Amino acid sequence: MTSTARRNPPFRAEHLGSLLRPKPFLSKRAAFESGQLSAADLTAAEDEAIREIVKVQLDAGFHAITDGEYRRAVFWGSFFQELEGMTEVMNPDIEIFRPYVPDIAGFLEKGHKPGQSCVCTGKIRHKGKSTLVPHFEFLKTLIPQERWGEIKVTLIAPPWYHLRYKDGKAYPQDVYASDEEYFADIAKAYRVELDLLCAAGARNIQFDDPNFACEFKLMTLCHALHCSRDTTIDFCSEKMIQGWKEDKTNTKTLDQLLTSYIQCYNDCIAQHTDKMHFGLHICR
Repeated sequence: MTSTARRNPPFRAEHLGSLLRPKPFLSKRAAFESGQLSAADLTAAEDEAIREIVKVQLDAGFHAITDGEYRRAVFWGSFFQELEGMTEVMNPDIEIFRPYVPDIAGFLEKGHKPGQSCVCTGKIRHKGKSTLVPHFEFLKTLIPQERWGEIKVTLIAPPWYHLRYKDGKAYPQDVYASDEEYFADIAKAYRVELDLLCAAGARNIQFDDPNFACEFKLMTLCHALHCSRDTTIDFCSEKMIQGWKEDKTNTKTLDQLLTSYIQCYNDCIAQHTDKMHFGLHICR
């Protein structure tokens, strides 16, 4: 395993990380959620399913091995819920969301609304313990040591619980006076998480940001997200652009928002670009 990060991964192709759950495993997760299965039994079921899906990936010749995100109920996991200052909310008021943001629009178009979200209720701080490190350590037991650096760890996007909320709803005004203050603490929390993962040997990190639907016209996404705002970069979802224009509560332009998100990403990874490879999963 090399300790030097590569600008590009040392393999030609990879999958995004979230894989289909086997039906027996889905049944056990459903039993856990209904109170019919213990947490220990669920972990045992996760371990078994992960062993099987890792073998599938190895047999298929994949290099970037993941656990299929089998330990998560949803792809974004529980990173934010584990931060001090962030609070999980069940059945949140639909009025706090921007209905034109893709992940919220997806719910509404199917006649549903988000059943869970996470909101800032105080100063955001990492508590110093990572739940992703034990998941990474388990994967290390399933593949040769010389390939530990290829294991891919997926993290939810730093702006995930900002874009989906209407202006002024992402955090209390008496906690953060501006987006810049809010994102500064988000970045600090991510840097602690990356410190812990790096110390455990993780070298391949992917941020999952389906909402980061952008069109990079004059550049490629290289060297993590380090790019100049002299480059033409625009949100490419026409529905979102139109919704943003019609939403009179917004106090920033989309260009200003995108600039702040890029800055947040760069602040998150600034101390680790020479140690880790970073990828960004986006949807269009």
